[in-house]
Parts: sequence; C-alpha cells; structure tokens
Amino acid sequence: MTSRDPNPQRILYAGRAMMVVAAAGMLGSTLVAYPLAERFSLAMQIAGHLALPVSAAVFKLGYVVRLAAHHALGNLQAG
Repeated sequence: MTSRDPNPQRILYAGRAMMVVAAAGMLGSTLVAYPLAERFSLAMQIAGHLALPVSAAVFKLGYVVRLAAHHALGNLQAG
C-alpha cells in the first residue's frame, strides 16, 4: 500500500464530516432565510436562500462518499 492509496476509514470520516457541516449549513441558512428573516438584511436573506440548495448538494455528496467508503470496507448493507 502506497501513501496515495485511499484509506476507506478516512474516506468514511470525510463523508460523515461533509454531512455534518452541510446539515449545519442547511440549518443556518434556513433560519436566516425563513423564521429569523426580519433580523437580517435583504442581502443576507438572499445568501441564505442561495446557500440552502448548495448545502443540500454537499450533504448528498457526503452521503455518496460515505456509501462508497462502506462499499470499500465490504459493508454492503450500509444505507
């Protein structure tokens, strides 16, 4: 195994980390865009609306990375 070989455990951790960061981004952007909108400027509200689908896409990518790591580890039942 060389230093450039992927380590499935590290990839699994990276996928989970992506999902956690994206979930926090979705929560924050939802709060800025909807229930707390009156506390933020119009520019911040627009940024919140734009950040919501971007963070959702990052969450989905993290999920795919996590599934690929489980597959590499031989855990084919992971979902």
